[in-house]
Amino acid sequence: MAFNSDTARAAGMKSRRGKGKYAGEMREKITALTDNLIDSINIEDLNTNQRLALLKLLLSHTLPKQQPLAAIETKLFDVEIVK
Repeated sequence: MAFNSDTARAAGMKSRRGKGKYAGEMREKITALTDNLIDSINIEDLNTNQRLALLKLLLSHTLPKQQPLAAIETKLFDVEIVK
């Protein structure tokens, strides 16, 4: 059997790795731990630098990532002034 784009696509869909045994449980525990830690933070006790660091951290997880802008095509032309 030849290796081409069709067979490569089919081979890429097959996974030899099994499902993680504890993936769901770990995710739930980490989420619960994170929620408890966030709830225990008293914002009023933080200084300005700590508040900015927390804001920066939270914004990186809440705002969507910025997509790169498409390149703008520029065309050069000559202007000739006739009198």
